Amino acid sequence: MFEMEVHGVNLDMLTNQPVIILKDLKSNRYLPIWIGQFEATAILMEVQGIHPSRPLTHDLLKTIIDTLSAQITRIVINDLKEGTFYAQIHMSANSNQLQIDARPSDAIALAVRSNAPIFADEGVLDQAAITSEDGEEEEVARFREFLENVKPEDFKEGS
Repeated sequence: MFEMEVHGVNLDMLTNQPVIILKDLKSNRYLPIWIGQFEATAILMEVQGIHPSRPLTHDLLKTIIDTLSAQITRIVINDLKEGTFYAQIHMSANSNQLQIDARPSDAIALAVRSNAPIFADEGVLDQAAITSEDGEEEEVARFREFLENVKPEDFKEGS
């Protein structure tokens, strides 16, 4: 198993569907998982520190888990069958270790709320991960920094 982090949530331009991008913490492998709009919103709101006035479903579930003195220890993207990803939520509750089947989007939404680590099975990564070239991510970061700091006068003729 490989530990992953939420690298971003984007919109697939072809399908107009949200896709969450998980990044392998030890390599340049990225795992794209297409998810629903509600789950994308729930993940983005938590990652960006936006808290609604009323709890979303994932907030409610996290509150219930906390109230029961249980803890989410990790989530695992553990399988990929016929284009569908599968996940498990690993929990500790009253000295019991539980594994609960879940959609990856729901598991990730809970993981970001509970600061639980996210893992992906090696077989899932072998089937679906995208590897970026070394340095590509750094180049994109430099370009983003350039765009944030560039001013119109930088493009004056003769500069």
